[in-house]
Amino acid sequence: MSVAIETFDLSKTFAPLVRQLMRRKPTVALDGVTLKIPQGSVFGLLGPNGAGKTTFIKLLCGLILPTHGTARVAGLDVTYESSMLHARVGLVTSDERSFYWRLTARQNLEFFATLYNLKGRARCERVKELLAHVGLSADADRRFSDFSSGMKQRLAVARGLLHDPDILFLDEPTKGLDPLATQRVHGLIQDLVRRGKTVVMATQQLHEAEDLCHRVAFFRQGHVMAEGAPAELAARFVDAECYTLRVSNLGESALAELTAAFSSLQVAPHGDGSHTFTLPVAPGGDDLSRVLNQIVASGGAVCDVDRVRLELEDLFTRIIQA
Repeated sequence: MSVAIETFDLSKTFAPLVRQLMRRKPTVALDGVTLKIPQGSVFGLLGPNGAGKTTFIKLLCGLILPTHGTARVAGLDVTYESSMLHARVGLVTSDERSFYWRLTARQNLEFFATLYNLKGRARCERVKELLAHVGLSADADRRFSDFSSGMKQRLAVARGLLHDPDILFLDEPTKGLDPLATQRVHGLIQDLVRRGKTVVMATQQLHEAEDLCHRVAFFRQGHVMAEGAPAELAARFVDAECYTLRVSNLGESALAELTAAFSSLQVAPHGDGSHTFTLPVAPGGDDLSRVLNQIVASGGAVCDVDRVRLELEDLFTRIIQA
């Protein structure tokens, strides 16, 4: 059998496209990002799609190199000490495609353990330990293709821990998982921190960041808009605290005087004659004590006072739109 091969000169055909691509400005994924991540904590990376979170993680893992500036992880320069860096960090992504689907969970981990130079009995013991740690001992000899999304994600966490890294990077670790699988992954993260590990986690789940992260950074278009503990950021970006008061035995005239004196006070009546007041209070302000004093002076009874907890979703919106 003979095969005829013809050659074509495509330079003229693609010349306009090449010139157009060369004229395009490069995309700046991260610009002026300066962060210090405390050891032994969970640090959250928050922001809309395309904000630079995944790029930031890949850079700190040594998978891509910065065009300007420096980054150091565990004291190692990501550009010049990448071989040592890879021994200190682990990476887990939500869209895991590099497992071998026809192999069992145990066989997959044993293969990747070999790449970390784990051999013989040490390799078997490490794989057995990690399967137990992520709750997959009973499924160790099932094919990866038969695993649920949550089981695959837990196996990905086990693989990221094969070489016992000091720092684990998680890129949306609970994306697409059901609540039970999410809870199990959260338990693994909390256990890592108890063992002194550092976890850096990009997530779109704001309640997840609020429950797990000691500090967070909000990304937008490659910039860090704010960084700190959630409570610190709330104090920095929120103009007023909010309180709710449940009040009874307050007459109509006293109620009218109260709402006239405090224009920001919102009132919701209840069928039993009581009222719920919602009161924003500026930092350092004394409106709450003044309202309480006037209610008591008018003969009312304060049944309950609660501080309204700022949800991270609200803080996210304020920071990203700032």
